[in-house]
Amino acid sequence: MRITIDASSLSYPKRTGIGRCLESILPHLASLAAGRDEIILVSGRPIVNATALTLLESGHLRAVTANMPSLYAWQQTGLAWQIRKAGSDVHYAPDGLLPLGFFGRSVGVVNDILWKRLPQTLPWHIRLVFALRQRASLARLTIPLSLSAFTRRELLRLYGPMAARTRPTDLCAVDHSRFRPATADDAAPLADFRTRHGLPENFVLSVGNLMPHKNLGVALRAMARLPENVAPVLAVVGHGDATSLAAAMPPGLAPERVRCLGYLSDADVGLAYRAATAFVFPSRYEGFGLPLLEAMASGTPVAYADAASLPEAAGVAGLAFAPDDDAALAGLLTRLRTDDAERCRQVALGLDRAAAFSWEACAEHVYAALTEASGLRPILPKVSIVTPSYNQAAYLPQTLETVAAQQGVAVEHLVLDGGSTDATPDILGRWSDRLAYWRSAPDAGQTAALAEGFARATGEVLGWLNSDDYLVSNDALAAVALAFARHPEAVMVTGDTVLTDADGRPVMIDMVLAPSARQMRHTMAVAQQSTFFRKSAYLAAGGMDTAFAYCMDFDLFERISRQGRIIRIPKTLAAFRLHESAKTATWQEVFRRDVYACQHRHGQGLLHELAIKLVTLEVRLGSVLAQLGALVKGRALPSQINCRLEPLRAYARRKHHLAG
Repeated sequence: MRITIDASSLSYPKRTGIGRCLESILPHLASLAAGRDEIILVSGRPIVNATALTLLESGHLRAVTANMPSLYAWQQTGLAWQIRKAGSDVHYAPDGLLPLGFFGRSVGVVNDILWKRLPQTLPWHIRLVFALRQRASLARLTIPLSLSAFTRRELLRLYGPMAARTRPTDLCAVDHSRFRPATADDAAPLADFRTRHGLPENFVLSVGNLMPHKNLGVALRAMARLPENVAPVLAVVGHGDATSLAAAMPPGLAPERVRCLGYLSDADVGLAYRAATAFVFPSRYEGFGLPLLEAMASGTPVAYADAASLPEAAGVAGLAFAPDDDAALAGLLTRLRTDDAERCRQVALGLDRAAAFSWEACAEHVYAALTEASGLRPILPKVSIVTPSYNQAAYLPQTLETVAAQQGVAVEHLVLDGGSTDATPDILGRWSDRLAYWRSAPDAGQTAALAEGFARATGEVLGWLNSDDYLVSNDALAAVALAFARHPEAVMVTGDTVLTDADGRPVMIDMVLAPSARQMRHTMAVAQQSTFFRKSAYLAAGGMDTAFAYCMDFDLFERISRQGRIIRIPKTLAAFRLHESAKTATWQEVFRRDVYACQHRHGQGLLHELAIKLVTLEVRLGSVLAQLGALVKGRALPSQINCRLEPLRAYARRKHHLAG
């Protein structure tokens, strides 16, 4: 596997959080890839990061550089060219942004949406880059990751269902060799650090750039409330314009009580954490909050703003305060200075919290995502099939047999019978040892039974077969699972469906070409029997809507399709049996009502009606092209009559005396 990584953040001496995270996982990624994969760092400017240079010199990585005038120009032109030139199997974007010309497999980390929530904190050109590229990149990433559950929620609020594929993942940690509690051997280095920076024995520390969202004003106001014997000095570490800090100084706070240390070396940052009496992190907005863990690992008690992802990062450690409550922060700092028991408790909780995070584990998460996204070493997901049933004893055995016969993939089958009065309960009793779950009792109908079954299902992939339908081959579900494994960005996989008469003889075929969310907004573009979906997408879509008695599949699939791609397998997967007692034949009024509700949920009026007609025509034309393509390739089809073409459908129904 050939992995390319956008290493632009390693081209600057002063690293941001993105650069620090990438620098920290690189050695572990190189170790995981050693002997089987190649890692190529691509950047717009020469890499200057010491860790990356060491790995390059040792031959563990290689790099390609295109000298570009700006980061934006690099991302939109040079990056795509370098990835293509390198022959990448999968690309890693630490900032979650993909270039315009890139359409390959990828993993990206969407760190936050600061540019949207607090736009005044960023330069206009940075806001513009993210405004233009974040949504498009999120849609195209094979696997989008986020630093926290908070960031995923933010993405859902901003971008809607398309962000549901985002996976919150532990991607921040601590280098425990750099960030550790002070020991007796540190006495001299700590004294030297205080002397060089004019710091007293006791001081409060804050680490982070000097941008407005870091909310340092509340820390300054808290300092003004505190006597010098409690907190004589606030030391601020981070790059930025120090004049902005001076402008935020409240009346009554002597300037000498605030030290702006600027951007420090790695060694000095570690000493700053160990030397501090307490650490304060008042930021209003963070994708994770890495300095919290660094302070905790250094044995320094923490006070943090109860905002954004910081409570998630802190866990049970640290003391929280409202972002604008300087009085509360002053009270916490007083407790940490004067209450030895509280201080010791917070130090112990912090050390325990920081110990749970390691860069090695973060690299393993990234490497696993890259491997999955590449599709080169697929691991097949488990498939759960749910069968709702009611008085279909004549057909149910074939349904059960074809699911039980599946090979090459883990399958579980759940049957929810609505209290059938025919032989169905006896059949299910005989099959009980081969079913993951079954019951036969009155219920609220097919949609409610499906909801119950999916709630019990344990597979990563879900689908349903009605009790009069069946799978046409013993490798159908293996093909479905393989498609999901090779396409992590897919939320649905669909194939072709053969329509049969009551005795199971093929009479028509339902084929699709390239189903999409746009098509699903206007028409049922896929066949339910041969369509499967990720459980995560099902849950994100809100599950079954019991208001639908007939078109619950149309409704559900439309909601799921908004989250990602629909992948089509050119293979006949399942059979849809047409017979007089089927709902297709007996529920025509309910059918028309439900179809109307689904087709008009996103619009009304003449233009919308025209769109429905045009999309329906598009789907039918695609069906014809799919069938012609299959015939040209010599694929044997169960039937030559395409059910998407109404004249042929009507002819087949008359010829075979089919109902519905």
